Amino acid sequence: MRFSIRVRLTLWYTAFIAAYLGIVAFGGYGFLLAVTMNDVDELLARSASTVATAMEFERNGGAPDTAAVRSVAEGLRLPDVAVLILDASTRAARPANLLPQRPLALSEEQRRALNDSLEMAARRAPPAPDLLTTTVGAQATRLFTLPYTLGSRPLVIAVARPLAAREAILEQARLVLLTGLPLLLAIAAGGGYWLAGKSLAPVAAMSAQAAAIGARNLHQRLPVHSPEDELGQLATVLNDLLGRVEEAFAAQRRLVAEASHELRTPVAVISGESEHALARPDRPASELRDSLAVIRAESLRLRAAIDDLFFLARVDAGERRLRRDPVNLVELAGACVRAAQQRAPARRITLEVGDGGDRPVTGDAELLRRVLDNLVSNAIAYSTPGEPIVVRSGGDATHQWVDVVDVGPGIPQAQRERVFERFYRGEGARAVTEHSGAGLGLAIARWVARSHGGDVTIHDEPGGRFVFRLTVPVTGPAGG
Repeated sequence: MRFSIRVRLTLWYTAFIAAYLGIVAFGGYGFLLAVTMNDVDELLARSASTVATAMEFERNGGAPDTAAVRSVAEGLRLPDVAVLILDASTRAARPANLLPQRPLALSEEQRRALNDSLEMAARRAPPAPDLLTTTVGAQATRLFTLPYTLGSRPLVIAVARPLAAREAILEQARLVLLTGLPLLLAIAAGGGYWLAGKSLAPVAAMSAQAAAIGARNLHQRLPVHSPEDELGQLATVLNDLLGRVEEAFAAQRRLVAEASHELRTPVAVISGESEHALARPDRPASELRDSLAVIRAESLRLRAAIDDLFFLARVDAGERRLRRDPVNLVELAGACVRAAQQRAPARRITLEVGDGGDRPVTGDAELLRRVLDNLVSNAIAYSTPGEPIVVRSGGDATHQWVDVVDVGPGIPQAQRERVFERFYRGEGARAVTEHSGAGLGLAIARWVARSHGGDVTIHDEPGGRFVFRLTVPVTGPAGG
């Protein structure tokens, strides 16, 4: 059976308090046992010493030893104890004609039993002071024996005190513990339950708010009652997570909307050209070839958009992993230039290799080639017709880069970061419909570059030249 966190916290809190109170209670009870027994032992020792002092006083007053013993035994009164003096030389015992000043609550039978116990303890007394606890008439009694020499006469002074008063004190202490500890634990459990509920109230509020948040109201956030404590920090982290989820949902909506828009156009063109070609059975072959050419071009455009979408979907799912092979960016750039010259024979596209431009890098050659092809294709599509396009490489001690330079309208400063967003195309790009793609190429290019530890950036050069730069970290010394 699983309890709620509130109940578990209460149980843990109560268990801790119970352990603490148990340690304090048992420790206190043990201390009380020792202290009360020590008080009894001190009383017995003082009483025995008083008896010895009284006999010495009588003897010093000129009384013979036997008379001193008899005088003390018959005349001395001590509080709360019974006394017996044993003459070790004659084995004669003088019991409690020494009645206590405060008579012990004993029956005559118990008094006789106490005297018998005193005499037995005195006869068995070791040669040193001794303490023992015995049972006299079903009552615990503490006995103290003190060997003593009066002049030349060996004596044993035996003193006893029933432990009834001590037992009464201990019984009261046990009663207090047995009634007080459960009461304290009940109060602690109730207080712990209330404190746990109060402490977890923000969690309950966050849970209720989180349950109310769905795809339609992702803008809502969890309440943050105290940003400084752990629950406030948790709410802040969850709000950040909700913000990222909201951004992801917004990106997904944009993806669906833009993908629908981008895919609808080539599909509509293909459908229109197909219907146009099939409208008349006697359509000339040249018109059919033109329609097929349009259909083929739009099919290629549609396939490229689908490939880009599939690539980004794999990237988002973490399924597209980079290969780590030695790559020569100059060779990749040369292959890219040759392919571009085949696609656009009317454009002059050249490759320039600068200082440090042939340093080795490690990465995925296929993806890096895709980046370069995309940058060159953009230059062909959006640069001024007739102007040359230059692909140049360079590098330093830490990075190698490839620039694609063209002369054209460029991209406004405010849009230079947005062009790397998925499906984003500036107004100038949207006007070039015959070459434009789905607006995914630069997003893919930046992802590839940053996955290699580099980047794709945009900057201007004198003379109206516009530059896209792919930068990749180098992995070894310059080649020869």
